[in-house]
Amino acid sequence: MRAQWAVTRPELDTSPAATIGRLLRVAKHVTSLSDARLAEFGISRGEFDVLSAVRRAPAPPTPTELAKDLLASNASITKRLVLLEKSQLAVRIRSASDGRVVTVSLTPAGVALIDRALPAQLGVEAALIDVLGENERDQFESTLRRLLRECENRP
Repeated sequence: MRAQWAVTRPELDTSPAATIGRLLRVAKHVTSLSDARLAEFGISRGEFDVLSAVRRAPAPPTPTELAKDLLASNASITKRLVLLEKSQLAVRIRSASDGRVVTVSLTPAGVALIDRALPAQLGVEAALIDVLGENERDQFESTLRRLLRECENRP
């Protein structure tokens, strides 16, 4: 990519695109590998993320809270919740005191599934990150934390 741009637009520094491009490609590969592993449990990475977020929440979250926590659109959360409800893994419960408020809870089957899928998913992630030594992982974590903070501080 950089070599092609160097011919087309030699005056531009394309090094940032190379770094960000690799980051995006890694994310796509991680999602693909996660989806392949999680297919054994009948769920996608997106559904796994929702189940995980609900499972670890101190109180049943609202769909809006899930969207914010998972950096997803409300529409994508709704789509995932519909699938999880059809699979009888999650339920949306309307508040008795305020009918406008809906929270999400896992069914016993949802709890059992995420409790089985989480170790498998962590295994996928550990296998990937194990190519880095401990010092490299620490430095990588620090660098990603700084980059994420920069992204989150932008309007």
